[in-house]
Amino acid sequence: MIETRRPKLLVIDDDQIWLDQVPMLFEDDCDVDAYPTIDQGLEAVARHFYDIVLLDLNFEGDTRSGLQVFRKIHALDRETDVIVISGETDHNKLIEVFNAGVSRFLPKMSDASEVRQIVFDTIKEREIRLQAIANASTATGIELIGSSPQMQKLRSDISRVVSSGTRDILLQGETGTGKELVARSIAYQADPSRRFIAVHCGAVNENLIESEFFGHLKGAFTGADREKVGVFQAAGGGFVFLDEIGEMPLSQQAKILRVLQERVVQKVGCFEETKVNFRCVSATHVDLELAVKESRFREDLYYRIAKDVIHVPSLRERAEDIPELVHFFLSKYSPKKRASFTKPAMGLMQSYSWPGNVRQLKGVIESLAARCEGGAIREKDIYIVVPETASINNTPARTLIGAYSASIIMNERQRFEKAIIRAHGDRTAAAKLLDISRATFFRRAKELGLVNARRSKPKNELNL
Repeated sequence: MIETRRPKLLVIDDDQIWLDQVPMLFEDDCDVDAYPTIDQGLEAVARHFYDIVLLDLNFEGDTRSGLQVFRKIHALDRETDVIVISGETDHNKLIEVFNAGVSRFLPKMSDASEVRQIVFDTIKEREIRLQAIANASTATGIELIGSSPQMQKLRSDISRVVSSGTRDILLQGETGTGKELVARSIAYQADPSRRFIAVHCGAVNENLIESEFFGHLKGAFTGADREKVGVFQAAGGGFVFLDEIGEMPLSQQAKILRVLQERVVQKVGCFEETKVNFRCVSATHVDLELAVKESRFREDLYYRIAKDVIHVPSLRERAEDIPELVHFFLSKYSPKKRASFTKPAMGLMQSYSWPGNVRQLKGVIESLAARCEGGAIREKDIYIVVPETASINNTPARTLIGAYSASIIMNERQRFEKAIIRAHGDRTAAAKLLDISRATFFRRAKELGLVNARRSKPKNELNL
C-alpha cells in the first residue's frame, strides 16, 4: 500500500436508491461521495482527487452520452479509474465506451458482493500502478531533509495546503533552497497519481511561451509540424509547477492570469477555448510585493497565485540541519567509501553561510566525495572545494560555535549582512542600523567571518 488514506469513491447516478446504497456498501473501507447529476459529479472531480468513479451511462432529462461524460472525467482527471455500472444494453454504445478506456463494466442488476469485488479488484490494480510511481519517485530523492524548527514548520505548511485543497500556492525562498522539492512534496501528498509538470518561466523562449503553456495546432506557425498540448492541459488534474514566475515577462503575465482565473486555454492557431483542470504551485526568489510596487509584476496575478504562501527557509536559517544533510548526500555520493567529516570539518561546514543554499551544499559534498578516497574529510579538503571557508578558520567565530551553536552564529551573521546591504556597503551606516558603535561593528564582523569589513564592497562581492 502506498497510501495511508482510505480509497475515495465517487458515484454519479440519477437512481437515488442506488446512491443511498453505495455508501453503505463501502462505509467500512472507503470514503464515498454521491451525486445525482452529471454536472455535480464533474464539479466534484474538478475539486477532489478520486481513486474510482462509479458512473451510470444514462441520465433522465440529460442528452449527454455516457461516452461524453467519461471523456469529461478523463479530461479533468486522467488518472482516476472509471467503472461503469449501468443498465445500458445497446451493444454499440458499450463497445464505444470500452474503447474509450473505461476500467470495468457491471450491469445495474449486479448484487452487492459483485460490486464490492470489482471495486476492490480495481483498487488493488491501482495500488500496484501507484507503487511503481512511488518507487520511481523515491529513486529521484523526493524527500525533505532536516529536523530543525524551520523544517518542521515547512512540513506543517505542506500538510496544511494539502488538507485544505488549495489550488494556487506560492513558494517563496532564495535560489537553491529546494522550492521544486517542496512543490513535488505537495503534489505527491495531494495527488495519489503524482502528476507533476515543471516549467521554468524565465527559461522559456518568449516567442514560444504561449505554445509551451497553451499548446498549438499543426501549422499554427513555422515549424509547428504537429499539434502540441500545453502544460496546463497535459496536467490532466495534476500539478503544474511555475518555477521562477517572478522572471516571467510582463507581456505574458496577463495570459497566465486568465488561465488561472478561468481554467481555460486557447491553443495557438485555434479560436476555440478548452477547459483545463490543474493545481498550480508557483515559486520565486524575487520579492513579488516589491516587484508589484515597481510595476515589474502584475498585482492581480500576485494575489491569484498567492492564495496560500509558504516560505522555504535558507540553509543559513537552519544551520543545525547541515550535519543531517551532509550525511544524506554522503550516503548518496559515497556509499561504498564510507567517508565521514571530522568534528572540526563539520563545524566549518556549519559556520559557512552557504549563499547557494542546499543546492550548493549538495555540489560541495559530491565534489568532496569524489576527491576523498574514503576515510575522514578534513578542513583542508573543504578549503580546496570552498575557498571562502578559509577566512572562517582564521577568525574567533569557530570558537563561538561551541559556545553558542552554529544557528545563533548564522542568525547573527545574517543580521550583519542585511545591515551592510541596506547601507549599500557603508560599514559606518551599517553600524548605525544595528545600533552599535563602529568599533564594535568591525570587531563582530571579523568574528563572524565577514573579513574585509573595512572596505566598502558592492553586494555581489560580500561573503554571503
